[in-house]
Amino acid sequence: MIDRMIDSKNDENKSFRPSAVPLVTVDPYFSIWSMCDKLNDGVTSHWTGRRNPMTAGVVIDNKLYILMGELEADSDRRTYGYYPIIPQKSLEVTPTRTIYVFENDIIKVQLVFTSPMLLDNLKVMSRPVSYIEYDIETLDNAEHDVSFYFDISAECCIDDREAEVEFKRTDISLSCGNTAQNVLHKSGDSVCIDWGYLHIADKNAKVFNGKKRCSIKNNYAEELDETKCLSVFDSYPCIGIMKNDFHGVITLAYDDIKSIEYFGKQLDGYYKHFYSGFEEMLKSAISDYDTVKQMCIKFDNSLMDEARNISDKYEKIVSLTYRQVVAAHKLVENTDGELLFFSKECHSNGCIGTLDITYPSAPLFLKYNPELVNAMLRPILFFAQTDKWQYEFAPHDIGQYPLANGQVYGYEKTNPDDILAMQMPVEECGNMLISLYAVIKYGGNRDVADKNKQILKQWADYLVKYGYDPGEQLCTDDFASHMAHNCNLSIKAILGIAAYGKIFSDKNYVDIAEEYAKKWQLESKGKQASRLAFDKEDSWSLKYNIIWDKLLDIHIFDDEIFEKEIQLYKEKMNAYGIPLDCREDYTKMDWLFWTTVMTDDKEYTNKVIDSVYRFINETTDRVPVTDWYYSSIPRMASFQNRTVLGGIFVNII
Repeated sequence: MIDRMIDSKNDENKSFRPSAVPLVTVDPYFSIWSMCDKLNDGVTSHWTGRRNPMTAGVVIDNKLYILMGELEADSDRRTYGYYPIIPQKSLEVTPTRTIYVFENDIIKVQLVFTSPMLLDNLKVMSRPVSYIEYDIETLDNAEHDVSFYFDISAECCIDDREAEVEFKRTDISLSCGNTAQNVLHKSGDSVCIDWGYLHIADKNAKVFNGKKRCSIKNNYAEELDETKCLSVFDSYPCIGIMKNDFHGVITLAYDDIKSIEYFGKQLDGYYKHFYSGFEEMLKSAISDYDTVKQMCIKFDNSLMDEARNISDKYEKIVSLTYRQVVAAHKLVENTDGELLFFSKECHSNGCIGTLDITYPSAPLFLKYNPELVNAMLRPILFFAQTDKWQYEFAPHDIGQYPLANGQVYGYEKTNPDDILAMQMPVEECGNMLISLYAVIKYGGNRDVADKNKQILKQWADYLVKYGYDPGEQLCTDDFASHMAHNCNLSIKAILGIAAYGKIFSDKNYVDIAEEYAKKWQLESKGKQASRLAFDKEDSWSLKYNIIWDKLLDIHIFDDEIFEKEIQLYKEKMNAYGIPLDCREDYTKMDWLFWTTVMTDDKEYTNKVIDSVYRFINETTDRVPVTDWYYSSIPRMASFQNRTVLGGIFVNII
């Protein structure tokens, strides 16, 4: 039976309108969202905004009513004609599930989208599988002929509009994929997968014509010949199923064949650590859905209860962003059996394994599985010790997703001086050292640090020499351009030095960090709080890096620094947050949340949470949650679907 929701909870859910709603969230390629207020207001999309259509409906007494998506594909004009729907009554987003309820005078339908991104269960998390469960209940006590219809478009497995797809059938699934299977043949940012096979796990699934779902003859969809190769933007082929049961589960999966290229070697998805192949994995995923469902509900309830201890609005924010954060990664293992957890720098430049993406995202992974932070750092450490990396500081990235063959950021330049100018020397050295110490403090394995002590010392020494007063260079907020004497970047260097000393019990480095911290407190002093840059007296910025002084029990900065910062931030608060610094109106969502743990000021924390909640609720940019936006108007500056929002979870680690 359909879950009964408390009326007050429905009212609360109605008041929160996500900028986009996660439906299928597995990895950067298999990622489908609703960008609409109602699931049947328009076509579902990939996180990039590219069409990734799924359609669902119920046939009642030979008449099709749409629950999700559009009645007929119309890629170019996007002019939707009238078609009957079941009105959407409610939406609830939990960390791993999205729950819609639809109702008219005849029936009530619940759709539950589950992507089991369980960070403490890598066997389940790494399976490229997502579920859609439906429940139908009649309301008028009359007899009705009712069926449930679902399809997913072949558009979800191609990137080229001119592509053709082929169809394959096993005893448990029907799949579609590009006729040209060039696995891992390209990389990019706002691109979709162009290889592998999309599966619907039902032996009765068929190929349908997405332009003729409501033919006069059968009232739902015209079947296509699955033995033929079809042009995707001609007949709009879909793989789908018509089910006569009032309850059922649709299992979707994507076989990418190979997931990541790592320095010339094509690596399997991590699920193959547990299964002999894709088909065995899919059979297991089908059979244990009920168990996985209960695991997800238990996880969701635990996380949501903990988040509500901060505030109800905070719970809504973390529930919405959880799947976005996790599914912006891909988990594999190297030839030595070591975990590699690759982020994609979505809607920025598509870099893979970016170190200054790992740093802000770390709080979520530190909470649930610190080994995944080790798995993010391991590729950077490996690359930095190869002949491909010529610098004395840490790299920014190791390629462009899904090709991890060496750094690309800055290498679009041809002049060596220009390439060097595009690096983030202090930023990345600090990120590595702080992140590794955080892994150890939050219960992770210290082997990664121990095995790489020599290069970590090199980077700590670099910070000792160059970190306190950084020269003109980029930091993670590279959209703000180059800047010298960056006070917040100096904090990162100081804490990076301290972190190295703490990791290896080397008091000399801790003493240096303490000396730098005292010096910083004098030389960064501004009119109210600390400066943006040492040489800019009348300036300020969010000092988000300083939180690790408290979270990692380093304690080399005076409490007065934290308190003065928060008092200033309160004065600078706009409708949707505090600007990143005194130069521009824009802000960063991850860094806003980091400032809330600088002190125990509950009033300030609630103001930040309220401002972010308000932004998500009011923004006209209907995309997966952005992290870079304006603090005075509800508009994004850029960036969407980025894993950096793992930083939001800093309040509960």
